[in-house]
Amino acid sequence: MENSFSQAGSSSQGRDTGLASDKTFSMKDAIFSIPQEYGDNKAVLMVRDPWAFFAYWEIKKEVEDRAREEIKNRGLTVSKSLLRVYDVTGIDHNSCSNVAFDFELKDFANSWYVHGKPEREWVADIGILCANGEFFRLARTNVVRTPSNRISDIIDEEWMCPEDLYHKMFQISKGVGKSSLGIKELIERYLRKWLFSGGVSSGQFGSASFFMGRKK
Repeated sequence: MENSFSQAGSSSQGRDTGLASDKTFSMKDAIFSIPQEYGDNKAVLMVRDPWAFFAYWEIKKEVEDRAREEIKNRGLTVSKSLLRVYDVTGIDHNSCSNVAFDFELKDFANSWYVHGKPEREWVADIGILCANGEFFRLARTNVVRTPSNRISDIIDEEWMCPEDLYHKMFQISKGVGKSSLGIKELIERYLRKWLFSGGVSSGQFGSASFFMGRKK
């Protein structure tokens, strides 16, 4: 049921007065918006694919104000705001110094796509760079690892398909098989074989391993 809100007119008989106050508003007319800020001071990395990851952040005004006050007190000059990305593959990210990318942030940017490399670990800082090269960090992200862009060369025997079952499934997929009855019987045969071979007690019940090849 659709909820609605109405404001009554001056007539007790409900006659049309022609006033805007008589209009009925539906919940669908209400405007709901996602807040632009949540009051957090944090930065996050998310992997998109082997070649790219996404950064987003929110910096509290008081955190940035304290950093700028320290810069001023030390007689330094602000150069730019940065998203600084580090390649931390195989090293402690807490002491990282291997800067991979620097991106200047303008126009109140709060997110960025970064193009990196597969099979590497990354972490990033949001901060302020001074003219003398000193960097004041405002927030640090989590560490992420971009996945491989290659087909895995790991062959798991549990998921190997017996040759006769493979050819049977291939025939059916091409419309060569007479019906699905043959493949059903073949799978049931492997299921019975799996059950009597101790598959249930091994904790594999419910997996597809009942029709997978096993070495004897």
